[in-house]
Amino acid sequence: MSEVKNITVTVIFDGSALNRDEKIGNNVLSIKKLTILGRPYSYISRQAMRHYLFNTLKRAYPEDWKEAAVKVEKDVIQFDITKDDIISSAELDAFGYMFTISGQNSITRKAPLGITKAISLFPYNQDMSFGANHDLVRRAREQGEEANPNIYNGEENRSLFKVSFTIDVEFLGKDVWITNNYEYSENNLRLNLGNDLIKKIDHVYKKSENNGVYEIKKEDKVIGCIGIDNLNNNRYKVTFKVSNEIKKKRIRQILEAIEDGLIAHSSGEDNTIVPLFLIAAPVKVPTPIFHSYIDISIEKGKIKVIGLKDCVKNSWLCDKVYIKDTERIPVDTSDIQDKLYKSWEDFLKACGLEDKKEEERCPSSE
Repeated sequence: MSEVKNITVTVIFDGSALNRDEKIGNNVLSIKKLTILGRPYSYISRQAMRHYLFNTLKRAYPEDWKEAAVKVEKDVIQFDITKDDIISSAELDAFGYMFTISGQNSITRKAPLGITKAISLFPYNQDMSFGANHDLVRRAREQGEEANPNIYNGEENRSLFKVSFTIDVEFLGKDVWITNNYEYSENNLRLNLGNDLIKKIDHVYKKSENNGVYEIKKEDKVIGCIGIDNLNNNRYKVTFKVSNEIKKKRIRQILEAIEDGLIAHSSGEDNTIVPLFLIAAPVKVPTPIFHSYIDISIEKGKIKVIGLKDCVKNSWLCDKVYIKDTERIPVDTSDIQDKLYKSWEDFLKACGLEDKKEEERCPSSE
């Protein structure tokens, strides 16, 4: 069974700062900004990038990426892990969650898929847009109503943006809870989370040769396993593991969505989060090693990507890097040819994501 490796991807795309911030005055829509070397730059928040990526995955792979259940209690909205978990929900697996239980510690999951802000590579130059609902005003007046335009202004910033994604494969596909008592009977597992909260899991089959391990099946196929270890005082360590085949499938789908482009709607507009430049690699440590190195310069009116030599020198690299460029942002890789994967499929294979089925093995109860 090939080992899946940590992966990092850095992308440059051409887009607009459509991730709105607070209004400036009554009718001026602002964009998110931060200051770099004394100049303002716009950005798209990590939360917005997460939203765009998940929406893309939902549309591209509707059977695999469905919205996880949520729970509303005392004005708090959170994912409902009594209904879903990382085995049933790819969203909870990749993007993490926090589930608060009154009077006791929360059950939390750090997102195995790390995402940076998408920060503009050109400064914000005080561009503004002007808008008004003239067509609706015309229709109202033609109907004999008194109506005046509702005028508004909005900050705008067309730019190239840089964003990075990092997948921690040690935690993707694996989750650990500490729970109270549990019950198992007739292929059903019930976990007591405390405060009368019960997590019910169907289609669970006990492994006879390993007393603390249970398989979860769907249509007679193992989709994940649960290991239960007795701690003390009726407390149990419950380990969820997604099947290796599904784990690999989820990672490939995330990478394919990033490579091909994301759905991004904001303020009534489509954004274009489609890579003009992409660099990716399997890494020993799950950190966005390319993000600080990669930048652009303008030479004779043409955009040039800089930082590639620094990228291939980083010792966290497992081996080589994959680079995708475009006619608009061509990249000279002549100096680093021996450090490049020849194709996207070669990169996926190096990450341990070759497209083939493998025998599933349940985790031990350790």
